[in-house]
Amino acid sequence: MPIVKIKLEKDSDRLIDSMSDTPFKAIIQHPDFRKNLSMIISQVTLYSESYIYENLRFLNTELPAENSKEKKKITDILATVKGNIINIEANKSAEASQLSRHNVYHHKLMYGRYFKGDEVDNIDVIQINFNTINRFDDRIFIDFKMRDDTGKFIDEENFKRIHINMSKPLDKYDKIGIESLSKIEKILVMFQITSKKKLREIAKGDSDLEDMAKIIEDLNEDEEIIGQYEKEKLDARQHELDLIYAERKGLNQGLNQGSTETRIEIAKNMLKAKMDVSEIVKLTGLSESEIKKIKSEES
Repeated sequence: MPIVKIKLEKDSDRLIDSMSDTPFKAIIQHPDFRKNLSMIISQVTLYSESYIYENLRFLNTELPAENSKEKKKITDILATVKGNIINIEANKSAEASQLSRHNVYHHKLMYGRYFKGDEVDNIDVIQINFNTINRFDDRIFIDFKMRDDTGKFIDEENFKRIHINMSKPLDKYDKIGIESLSKIEKILVMFQITSKKKLREIAKGDSDLEDMAKIIEDLNEDEEIIGQYEKEKLDARQHELDLIYAERKGLNQGLNQGSTETRIEIAKNMLKAKMDVSEIVKLTGLSESEIKKIKSEES
């Protein structure tokens, strides 16, 4: 299968997607973003902004494998606040598989505390998910803990998972404007803005937000960051095309081996997917008149 090449369009106002893996990690861990990050973590934990600011430390983001056959698990951001573990993830997908993978990281971290013999009753293991797609409801911050079926009793007080709904403030910004946003909402929107002009408008007049805007703009001039971002887009697109290729290959094999009834069923599904008749003819081997007849029968 041919290798795909992607060329990013040059646009003086356009920014790369800050929620992509490399830019997101660079922003979160930047010293000038520390105050903003402390504010967000304080919002979803019991720690004060000043306490987080003074005690936040970033760790190696590769979780240890327990045996040679276990696949390495790489988290987005792993930090500690006085022994308490905070795992920060960027989520751009609503797929359950991604959420499950991140949950595995979270359980791995908690298990690691027990394995080391730490006094786990005094240690929080918190996962904070920055979600660009709304997974639950309109709340911006949703706190999950392990509870019983009545919701009254918490099984593990120190095992917490926080979901940040980033789509809510972005929707609010698009519909109402900057004036409607709180400072934290502005930060969440700035992660998702791809226009320099809009980024500066949101940050104007607030030194912390202006620091964040500068970090983002500087990253857009960093050749290494741009290179990693381009590779991420290329890898993602190549993966999409590989799936399409595999699906079509499987489809063609099925058609070669299948009956007329099988072809008709496949054609029906293609029609439901709004595919062009000419494309269905090519893929199924049925005639155009046969496809039109199926279409009229299904409508």
